Amino acid sequence: MPEKTGHFYEFGGFRLDAENHALWLGDRLVAIAPKALELLILLIRRHGNIVSREELLETIWRDTFVEEANINYTVSQLRKILSENSQSDAPFVQTVPKQGYRFVAGLKEVFETDRKSAKFTNLPAADSLPAVSKSPVRWYFSAIILVGVLFLTSFAYWWKVNDQKGLSSLPGSERNIRTLAILPLKMLSEGEKNKTLSLGLTDSLISRLGSLNRFAVRPMSSVKDYIKSDQDPLKFGTKLKVDAVLEGTLQQTDNRLRVNLRLWDVRDGARMWQDSFDSTEADIFNLQDAISTKVTQSLVSELLEKDREILTRRDTDNPEAFRAYIRGRAIMDSKNPDSAEKAIDEYQKAAVLDPTFAMAYVGYADAFSRLGFTSSGAKADEYYAKSKAAANKALALDPKLAEAYAALASVKRIYDWDWNGAENDFKRAIELNPNYSKAHLWYALLLSSLGRNEEALAEIKRAIAIDPLSPDIKAGHFSVLEGRREYAEALALARENVKFNKESGLGRRALATFSFHQGEYAQVIEISEQELPKKNSQRFVWLSLLANAYTKSIRPKRRTKISNNSKNYRKPTPKRFIR
Repeated sequence: MPEKTGHFYEFGGFRLDAENHALWLGDRLVAIAPKALELLILLIRRHGNIVSREELLETIWRDTFVEEANINYTVSQLRKILSENSQSDAPFVQTVPKQGYRFVAGLKEVFETDRKSAKFTNLPAADSLPAVSKSPVRWYFSAIILVGVLFLTSFAYWWKVNDQKGLSSLPGSERNIRTLAILPLKMLSEGEKNKTLSLGLTDSLISRLGSLNRFAVRPMSSVKDYIKSDQDPLKFGTKLKVDAVLEGTLQQTDNRLRVNLRLWDVRDGARMWQDSFDSTEADIFNLQDAISTKVTQSLVSELLEKDREILTRRDTDNPEAFRAYIRGRAIMDSKNPDSAEKAIDEYQKAAVLDPTFAMAYVGYADAFSRLGFTSSGAKADEYYAKSKAAANKALALDPKLAEAYAALASVKRIYDWDWNGAENDFKRAIELNPNYSKAHLWYALLLSSLGRNEEALAEIKRAIAIDPLSPDIKAGHFSVLEGRREYAEALALARENVKFNKESGLGRRALATFSFHQGEYAQVIEISEQELPKKNSQRFVWLSLLANAYTKSIRPKRRTKISNNSKNYRKPTPKRFIR
C-alpha cells in the first residue's frame, strides 16, 4: 500500500498545512480569515518571487468582483495576524512598490511520509532568519484532540453552512464596515406564518441599524430575493456590493423560536460574529431588541445611549398588526398590477389592530400614491388626496417619521407641484433617516426637474450608494443624466446594464433612448421593432422612439406609416424613467 506524504511549510515558529488550509503555531491552531490564508499560501509557494496585484486578484478573487482595496486590507490583516502571533520583529511579507508582494521570512519545506520519516528543503530568507521546526507527533496528537472537540460541540447544519471556518481574530469594530446587507432568515420550518416572521425580523433589523447612520444598510427590496435563493450568502453579498452580510436561520417549534445568526466579512470571507437567540412567539419584540443590539455591538467599538434608543424603538406592540404590515410591504414590493389594492387591505388590518401604528399609515400613503400615478382625472385626485391624508396621519402619530415626510413630499412633487413644500419635506426625511434611499431618489428627481442638475446628481449618487441594484434608482440615474444632457455617459451605463441583463426592460429602453440622443438611429430602430410586439404599458414610448428614429434616418416613408399607426393608440400619462 503506497504511503501518504504530507507537505508542510515552517517559518518563524509557524507551521502551514497548505493542503488542508491550516496554520499552526506550535500546538495551537491560528485563527485566520480564509482569504488571508489563501494569500499566505500563494506567497509562500512563490517564496522569494514577487506576486503582482493582478495575479492576486486573478488567483484569490477569480470568481468575485472586488476592488484593489481588498488586497490592501487582506495583506494588512495577514501581517497583523503573523506579527501578533510571532515573537520575531522581522517582516514576513514585503511590499515591492508598483510591483506586488513577496514572502521574505526564512522557510523550511517539509515532506513527511506516514509521519515516520521526513525530507526537508531549506529556503533561505532575505534576512537569514532561522526556521523553527516542531514535533510532528505532538502536532498530530493536538490536531486529533481539537477535531474531536469541534465535532462534539457542533451540529451538522451549522458547520455545513459555515464550512467549518472559525471566528476571525480581528473583530468587526476594527474592520471598517461601511456597507451591510441583512439577509432574510432561512426558514427551517415551512409555512406562510414563518415567512412573515422571517421578513418581519429582517425588516426591523434593516430599519433599526439603518437609522443609526453608522453604515449604509441595503433596503428590503434588495435582499428579499435571498429567501428563495440557494445562493451562498457571501456571493449574494458580493452581488449587493457590501462589506458585510448578516445571515442566519429561523426555526419555530410550537410557540418557541430559535434564531441562529452569523456575520460575515464579504471582502475576505471571515466570520466575524455568531450567536443564537431563543424566544417565544409572543415575545417577538424583545427578540428584535436583543438581536439588533447584539449585531450592532459586534460592528461598532462603542454603543451610545442614543444608539440604544434607536435600536429598541418600536413602531407597534401588537404582533398581529406588525405581521399585517409586513405582508403589505411584501405585496407592494412585488409590483404586480394589483399589488397596491392588496397591500391596502393589509395596511387597513394593521391600522385597525393598532390605530397608533404610524408605519401602517405610511403604507397607505405609498399605496394610494401608486394608484394615483397610474390613474387619471377624478380617480387620480381621490387617490392622491387619500395618500396625503394618510401621510399627515402618520406624522400626527410620529412627528419624527422619515418615511411619512418622504411620502408627503412625493405627493407634493408629483400632484400638487408644490416644489418648496416637497423640498422641505424631503430634506426633513433625509435628516431623520439618511439611509432611506427612496427619499434621496425622489429628491434627486425633484432637483432634476427644477434644473438644479449638480445637486440632482449628488443626490442620486447618495441613493446609489445605499441601494446600487435598485431598478427604480437606476431609472432615476438615467433621468438625472438625461436632464444634464450627459448622453454619452448614460449610453455607456445602459450598455453595461443590458450586458449583464439582456432582458431588462429598463436597460433596453435606456439603450434606445440614449442611442437616439447620440444619433445611433439604426440601434434605436432595431430595439424598438423588437419591443413593439410585446404587450406592455410602454408601447407608446416605443412607437414614439421608432417614429422619431425614422424621421432622423433615411427612411421617411416608413416613418409616416409608423406615425399614422400611432394614432390608433391612446396616449398614456407622460412618464420619464421613473415618477
